[in-house]
This record gives sequence, C-alpha cells and structure tokens, in this order.
Amino acid sequence: MEIKNQDFLKKENLRLVLKMISDDGPISRAEIAKKMKMSPTSASRIVALLNRINLIEEVSINQRNVGRKANYFALNKNGIYFIGIELDGSYFRLGLMNFNEELIYKKTIDLQNSHPDIVVQKIKEEVDELKQKFHLTNNHILGLCVGMPGIIEPNQGIVNFSVQLQWKDYPLKDVLQEQLNIAIQVDNELKMKALSEYKFCEDSVNHLIILGFGSGVGSALISHGEISRGTSNFAGEIGHTIVDPNGTYCPCGNFGCLQTYIAEPFLLNEAAKIKKIDSVKELIREMENGAVWAKDLISRAIKYASIAINNTVCSFNPDMVILSGTLIENYPYIQEELFKEYSSEIWGPAKDSFEVKITETKDEGVILGSAIQMKRYFMENMEFLEGEKI
Repeated sequence: MEIKNQDFLKKENLRLVLKMISDDGPISRAEIAKKMKMSPTSASRIVALLNRINLIEEVSINQRNVGRKANYFALNKNGIYFIGIELDGSYFRLGLMNFNEELIYKKTIDLQNSHPDIVVQKIKEEVDELKQKFHLTNNHILGLCVGMPGIIEPNQGIVNFSVQLQWKDYPLKDVLQEQLNIAIQVDNELKMKALSEYKFCEDSVNHLIILGFGSGVGSALISHGEISRGTSNFAGEIGHTIVDPNGTYCPCGNFGCLQTYIAEPFLLNEAAKIKKIDSVKELIREMENGAVWAKDLISRAIKYASIAINNTVCSFNPDMVILSGTLIENYPYIQEELFKEYSSEIWGPAKDSFEVKITETKDEGVILGSAIQMKRYFMENMEFLEGEKI
C-alpha cells in the first residue's frame, strides 16, 4: 500500500509540475520548487524527467539581474503529440495535435468497407504513414483516441453498439493497442466534439450542450469542463427519445424515435416513397422547384430539431447550445430556417437563459476533441514511456 501511495504522489507531483510549466512557463527550477513547496532536488529530478521525454524544453530569456544564470523551462509543444480520429460508417478522419492543443495535420480517408478488422488495418496504415511523414517514433506519440458514433464503454474501450458501423461488443481499444503499441482511448464522437467546442468558449460558459443533426441525432453536455456521461456513457442520446409511439420504426427497436423525423437516412427514406432521392441536397432542390412534399419533409425535420433544442434546454439548463452535424453545417437553408423556428418552441422561462451558436470546429471538431481527451487521459494518469522511471 505504501509503494502505491508513493507512486501516486510521484505522478501527482509530475502532473502538477507539468501543468505549472504549461501555465506559467518559462519558469526556473527554483521557482517550481518554491511554488510547489518541494526540495530543489525533487524539482530538479522532475524537470529532468519531463525534459528527457520531450514534454518541456530549456529556453533562454533575457535577464537583467546580475548573478548566476538560471535555467528556464517551457512547454515543448512540438516534442510530444496526440492523435485524434473521427470514425464513421463511410470514412475516418485523422489528426495530429501538439501538446499546446494545436491541430497541425488532418486527413480524411474513405472507407469502402466498415468491417472492424478492415477499419483497424486502415487506421494502422494511416498512423504508420503519419509517423513517417513527420519522422515520429512511438516515443513522440502519447496516445490515440477514437471518437465514433454509438454506445461506447470508455474505460475498456468497447464499442457496445454502433448503428452507423453495425459493430456490436467490439474491443476496439485492445485491438488498436496491440496493433499500434501506444495508449488508446475510445469514446462517443459527439462528446469529443463537445470538448473541442468548449475549448473555444468564453470562460463565462459553464454548461455547454452540443446537438448533432446528421446521420443520427444526439447531444452531449460539458459541465464545468467535464463530460457528463451518466451511468453507461449514453447520457445525451436524445435521438432515441420517443416522440410518437406509433411512428416510424427505428433500428434501435423502438418506434417514433426523435431521430426518425430528423436524421438524413430517414429523410431520404421518406422521400423515396414519392421520388428516388439520393441526397438532402437533391431534396432541397426539389423543394426549391416547388415540390410541396419535399418542403413538408424539410419543415417537419426543422420542427422536430426545434423541439430537440427545447427538450435539451429544459433538461440541462445550459448557458450555451452548439448546433452541429451535416444537416446544419452543409445546408445553409436548413440552418437559417432552424434559427428562425427554434425560439417558437422554447419554454417561456428558458427563452433568455442561453445562447445558440453554430459549431466553430466543424469537421475538425471530433478529431481535435479526441486528441484533447487523450491529452487529458495522459495528464490524469501520467503513463510514461516504457523504460522511463518516475
């Protein structure tokens, strides 16, 4: 027990020193020791380790004081990296983020087949190519996080179920760790995007809701910087709240789920009953050409999206609501009409309690949020590279 407590204290001191250098650097060993109330020897040992594994670097600063020159240290933002991945049914996006939470590279890869073994192999190929492109070894990469749609068990990294990829009970974390030999996290895509949106919010925003309208419908809540998960990590799955028990069948097994009135596949299925339509863009074109049935379908989706905003506001009382997803980001007409419509559905006492914005991170949101989540995991656990002793 005593050894475990010592290890915990060592990791905690490492985390606190790294955070201090990140927040207050450049900073000297002496200043670290004083602020942390630790011995100069302990401060020097921690700084030496952080420097050795490239998390910090020694920097020169102009000094006016005469006397012995102090060594100052700052975050080495390009010494260590995190990889974020957004995985969907027909593609995945990959991004490389430095320690300063700057996305320095991103790439989108089409998937012809979403079978898990094929997806894992494609991810490995792209990570290997990324490492080669930037001349990185595993010692430069502190982990990779996958953000994907579905019900995810984040601690074990198991995909309990994903409608979009048709995966069930797949141990993605273990499989990727075996293939890549780096730390892996797996989480829900919208929760990851919420993290990236929160990064760019003003400090006055304490409770942020993100709503996603695209291939499905979902939401995620960030409260005081932390993800609200619920017991099984499916907090925010508003797409499966039932709005009409006699409505359309949903792949989840219920009838009349909210997403069956908004999500793209359901809109196209409804349109197909009248005319073969391959995209929402075509559906909007039909509406612009005077097709009443097309206008009714789109108007109904906007109506239910407005109801979704009201329901999440009433449930969580946020300061900020972020609208995202392909329906919002790719189709200006739907975006504009939703902004006109949603206020008519908001419960009276809630009307002036929150602000609504369109996503700022757009197609970078999930990969950036996933990389940020991986950094958070590292900062909380301080899992160092093989062979490094704390």
